[in-house]
Amino acid sequence: MMVDKPVTKAMWTNIADELKGYFCHVRFRYQDTVVSITRERDGESHTVLAVYFDGKMCAGWGSEASDMFNPLTRLFWCEKRRRYYSAKRVAELEKLFGKRKAKAMFPELHDCMRYRTPFFNSSAALIRQFRKADGLTIITEQEA
Repeated sequence: MMVDKPVTKAMWTNIADELKGYFCHVRFRYQDTVVSITRERDGESHTVLAVYFDGKMCAGWGSEASDMFNPLTRLFWCEKRRRYYSAKRVAELEKLFGKRKAKAMFPELHDCMRYRTPFFNSSAALIRQFRKADGLTIITEQEA
């Protein structure tokens, strides 16, 4: 039988230990959605923690410009940033045109794009993100 329990500080340490293992599966409930975390392979020798909503994952959910955007990704997915231009390219453009002219010609010279991904590299980062969600309960198996 499945039981929902509020997550306490002691439970977070147990969850962290479980997520560090190679075969892990932790489930939470947030409002009416079941949020599942599993460890999956990402290449030959690298693993990541993957976050699923009701057992599904869609890359379009993380893009706010998309029609398929899911607001839960703001709470439970990892936010990444990537600069439009590398530091080397910025230095080249500023040397070639000067700082003011380069900024005028390339308005996004120092900006970065933000996107959300359902993969976390470490359990510590995942737990920091999940702790911010109010009303999160853990789904545990209760013995009969």
